[in-house]
Amino acid sequence: MLMALDPLVTAAAEHMTRLCGVVPDRHPGSPGNNEAVDHFEAVARSFGWDVASETFVCLEWDSGPCWIAVGDDRWSLHPGPYSLPCDVTAPLSAVSSIEQLEEGDFAGTVLVLHGDIAREQLFPKNFAFYNPDSHKRVYAALERQAPAAVIAITASNPEAAGAVYPFPLIEDGDFDIPNSYMSDWYAGDLASRAGAEVRVHIDSRRIPATARHIVARKPGTGEGRVVVFAHIDGRKGIPAALDNASGAASLLVLTELLADYAGPLTVEIVPLNGEDYYGANGQVIWMRDNRERLGDIVLGMNTDDAGHVGHGTSVSFYGVPEATDAIVRGLFARYPGFAEGPQWPQGDHSLFAFNGVPAIAFTAEDFMETFRTITHTPNDRPELVDPVIVADVARFMADVIAGLGAGA
Repeated sequence: MLMALDPLVTAAAEHMTRLCGVVPDRHPGSPGNNEAVDHFEAVARSFGWDVASETFVCLEWDSGPCWIAVGDDRWSLHPGPYSLPCDVTAPLSAVSSIEQLEEGDFAGTVLVLHGDIAREQLFPKNFAFYNPDSHKRVYAALERQAPAAVIAITASNPEAAGAVYPFPLIEDGDFDIPNSYMSDWYAGDLASRAGAEVRVHIDSRRIPATARHIVARKPGTGEGRVVVFAHIDGRKGIPAALDNASGAASLLVLTELLADYAGPLTVEIVPLNGEDYYGANGQVIWMRDNRERLGDIVLGMNTDDAGHVGHGTSVSFYGVPEATDAIVRGLFARYPGFAEGPQWPQGDHSLFAFNGVPAIAFTAEDFMETFRTITHTPNDRPELVDPVIVADVARFMADVIAGLGAGA
């Protein structure tokens, strides 16, 4: 059937256009993020869903020129997202390990982090869901040492930071030491200047803002519920089409598919707001509201980075009971291109899996390659998303819900 003759595919394409077309983008605190959430709520209400809303405080962020000058040499810097500003002249110091950082004396210096200590992006220090001890040690040592500014020399870290090169070592509005980052191309040049007097200028501004977390709900006639996730926010400065307008669009199509829903299981559709924001506010709010009632979730479903043009859809399983497993696998024959894929922890389905809730997650079969080459960059454009797949993910989820309801 031609795409133009399939109303759900047409709707998916229209939602993609709307979500990727907001200005400036969908990062929390921006007008575009609020517009995207408003659109989701309006569509859900138009199909008879009850929508609960909560406003949360967050940070907008803006920046200008950033640089370091050493004698006659001057290098451009990338401001650390949500960094405080500074214009400081101080001695340059450098460390490449946590041990060096903990054992040295770097108060008031411009501190360069390179090598092993800058190999992977640090989780925000107050991140609610995962915080490795090694990252806590780095933050604790930096705050105890109190350098005047931090410069991280980084390369790539697709598992945590996507395809961005170089990546920001620190992306944290709760960390108050001015910080920046630069490519590892300059590691030798800059670290070798330790002891020299340098000037660092970081033009960066934190701006108080607000955003919203919403939940669309259709009550069931019996006990238990199905909860469906896709994060609606995106990275600052990019269209964020695969990550994750495609997932939010699938959820919007699902609200239409289930407009007349009257099954036994309550269905909750949650466009989480904050997966690509250091505070993960929407996720924190959802967990706060659900921590004491996770046991009534029959199945959680999440979709993120699904719908890549020319690629199949990977479905991964997390603690799924045998009967539910059979329902999901039984649908593969009806949905060409859908198949079981490897587990991956980077998505919001971890809120289910890490808390013992059965879950499945949808993503593109080549998601690890997109993490390395597309995710979190301006290359994540709407033309990479196939609205046919977006609609099929919604159909697949609707069929899973129907199958669960038949067995309830």
